[in-house]
Amino acid sequence: MKIKIIRSKFMEGLKKVQNIVAGKGSLQIIQNAMLEASDGKLSLITTDIDISIKSTVECEVVEAGATTLPVKLLFSTISSCAEGVVELETDFQERARISAGSAAFKLSGMNVADFPALPSTEDAFAYEIPQATLREMLRKTSYAVSQDETRKTLKGVLMSFKEGKLTMVATDGRRLALVEHEIEFPAAAERDIILPSKVVSELQRSLSGDGKVKITIEKTQVAFNLGETQIYSKLLDEIYPNYRQVIPQSCSQKIEVDRKLLLDAIDRASVMMMEESSSTRLTFDSNQLLVSSVAADIGEAKDVVPIKYSGERIEIVFNPSYVKDPLKAIDEDEITIELNNGSSPAVIRCSVPFLYVMMPLRIN
Repeated sequence: MKIKIIRSKFMEGLKKVQNIVAGKGSLQIIQNAMLEASDGKLSLITTDIDISIKSTVECEVVEAGATTLPVKLLFSTISSCAEGVVELETDFQERARISAGSAAFKLSGMNVADFPALPSTEDAFAYEIPQATLREMLRKTSYAVSQDETRKTLKGVLMSFKEGKLTMVATDGRRLALVEHEIEFPAAAERDIILPSKVVSELQRSLSGDGKVKITIEKTQVAFNLGETQIYSKLLDEIYPNYRQVIPQSCSQKIEVDRKLLLDAIDRASVMMMEESSSTRLTFDSNQLLVSSVAADIGEAKDVVPIKYSGERIEIVFNPSYVKDPLKAIDEDEITIELNNGSSPAVIRCSVPFLYVMMPLRIN
């Protein structure tokens, strides 16, 4: 294999694949990136067995071929090169010679025959959705994924294709984020899948504001085709809990508040908080919300936010992060907070098909 490629193009491809690579202690071949050159393109592929990613960039192919090279070392090598043309050539012993300007490097590779093949989802139905929409849906839900390693079912984001809608849900048992978007697909393509949190993070890095993403599902695998980048992942082999049953069917009290004002007030109240005992008290009263926090032997903080509310006085205590996370994830100026009393779950809604449920910490 022999190619000539602009350094910035090489780096563009490497940056997209470098995060998905097996760590030390695993087989050497999956600590490598597969490089395949043909038809004026260089494809770079990495995998950690659970997730695989392929990125394609333009290059001049002098001699078609393929090899695998240590991805972290290759990334460092190309990063160190000056901008301009990089030449890469391999020999029959899988040794790669890299030259850029006056710099020259030699890297030892491994045969592509030992590199795991990419999963095949070619025969599956392809759902289509704008990349920007999927990115926003992940942004509005992914923060609620459970960090508890013992709760495998909740260690991912649910994607539910039902009744002409894609519904995405994440929960850690104390809070739940849900967002919906209408898309077209046949009734035969209705199904639920759970995306592992690692591939969710990779999608958020890779999705752009342009073009569409094609999603294909085949048994235990899902593939996301973003054009020049394809991401493949195993699915969580779990059944997602019935999330609908934790969403309050009705709430007697509804409060309208400016999202940014509330977020800023909680940030100010957080100044006094100790991590091990973080809590924010929200006191809803006639047309005003008192946001407060008290830290023993340290101090207290208070702020008042104007609201639209004429109901009874309600006090409720939350983990401040549980309130701030959805406020940071949505862009709407005004939100609605729905609740029944100080010990019941609260629901945050806005003008888009989004809702967020959070449980209070305690009541004094």
